[in-house]
Amino acid sequence: MSQYDGLNLPQLLDLMHGLEQPAPVPLLPQAPGWWIVAGWLLAVLVLAALQFARWRRRNRYRRAALAEINSLAARQDMQPAESAQRIATVLKRTALVAYPRAEIASLHGAAWAQFLVESAGNDSQVAAAADLLASAAYRPDANPDALRGPASRWIRLHRA
Repeated sequence: MSQYDGLNLPQLLDLMHGLEQPAPVPLLPQAPGWWIVAGWLLAVLVLAALQFARWRRRNRYRRAALAEINSLAARQDMQPAESAQRIATVLKRTALVAYPRAEIASLHGAAWAQFLVESAGNDSQVAAAADLLASAAYRPDANPDALRGPASRWIRLHRA
């Protein structure tokens, strides 16, 4: 015979002890391997952020040139020939920033057009408009709408 024989349910419930709660789960990992993984992950994130900042700083001149070309498109007070000349000027300034001055400053005409094509990786859109881009600064009949797309494409594609 057991000590619990003859007891009713409420009496049996009174004899039970309370539930033991487990220890709370710690927020920080306890194993050293997780600390190593966290350290490597932090190092990778810092290196990626530094690389991104360096990339943004190196390409600042591209963003400025693209913004200037887009602002020329928005201006209504400018003659088309003047707008085309300014697009050609932006291209030359961009090239002077990205490449050695001694190589770029003297380029004009066919040599400038050839440089634009080669530095853009022989892109078809830039190649098709290279002669127009090279002569836009000197032509009073240059169409800025035809220059804007290839000029923007060259700014994005060229590799210095």
